[in-house]
Amino acid sequence: MYLTGSLIGLVVYALTYLFTRDIGNGKRSLIVVIVGGICLIGSLTVIGGFEGMPFGVLSLGILTTSIVLALFGKSPLGKKLVYTIVILFIVSYSTFMYIDKVDYWIVKKAHYSSGNDLSLYTEQLQTDTTVRGYKTFTISEGSKAVILSLGEKMAGNNIEVLGVEEQGKTTVIKIRTFYNQSVEKNPVIAIGLDRVQPEIIIMDTDGTIYEEATQVD
Repeated sequence: MYLTGSLIGLVVYALTYLFTRDIGNGKRSLIVVIVGGICLIGSLTVIGGFEGMPFGVLSLGILTTSIVLALFGKSPLGKKLVYTIVILFIVSYSTFMYIDKVDYWIVKKAHYSSGNDLSLYTEQLQTDTTVRGYKTFTISEGSKAVILSLGEKMAGNNIEVLGVEEQGKTTVIKIRTFYNQSVEKNPVIAIGLDRVQPEIIIMDTDGTIYEEATQVD
């Protein structure tokens, strides 16, 4: 979102030339600041909470671009350098992230009943409904499966995975939970991943962080 904000900042700056060519670089940069400020205020006051965080990061990207343009955009050469460097960085970073992204999938519950450790664990979770958190298993061809259980207090809820990313040595799994009259006494989801970092963070949109579950006897 930060890089997207940086790109939006460049676009807003360029659009100012469609309306007038008489204003200076400082005023054009100020327009970009205003757009970034509106996004930041909206993320804090209108959206707020966890949902507003991406728009807050987006606004920081816009504001950063406005500062860079204010400092180095006074000359045509400076503007060209800023646009070239920012766009090349965005393209390079996006390409790297696409190549290095974590592949994940949701293991269908029909596949739980194969008699392996994964299926045995999910069966135990419906017996000991107090277990809340995640546990990691190795599945086919060295891939990993992260089993998340919400615990009996969340009975009737379902789990949706919004995305998986890596932040250094940490795998971050973002989820959303919602009530849909699920029949599971202990709501469970199995997330397959091609690789897992030493540290795992599972974060719900309501701000809940799920830690590693204790061993089921």
